Amino acid sequence: MIRLLYCSQAKPDFTKETLDEILLISRKNNSTAGITGVLVHGGGMFMQVLEGPEQQVLRTYMKILDDKRHTDSRIIHISPVKERLFDNWTMGVIEAEPLTFEHVAKLRAHRLESVTADAFYQVMREFNAMLVKT
Repeated sequence: MIRLLYCSQAKPDFTKETLDEILLISRKNNSTAGITGVLVHGGGMFMQVLEGPEQQVLRTYMKILDDKRHTDSRIIHISPVKERLFDNWTMGVIEAEPLTFEHVAKLRAHRLESVTADAFYQVMREFNAMLVKT
């Protein structure tokens, strides 16, 4: 099983209705594929965590790359995991102000380097805590 975190830019014409559509389809498809995770959206940006069987997560990410509702998708971190952090969420959502994205700024700044598993895990726990509150 793996956990993948990526970020991307929403297209300028992105709407609340578009977000609702993404969530509806993602929850259905993720449930079938055994994928869990969270989508963070705000300030014209997306961050998404996908976790589940390696092949399903990678196939899902490849579909995401083809989605024309966003651009400049970049993997921030990917790692093997033994257990899920978002096991209750086929696709949770966090609507965030741009400053919230500071949670992954350090990971993104060092994306070409090796990021410790502990640093990545801490960011994922912070996302999970935000989900529980919403």
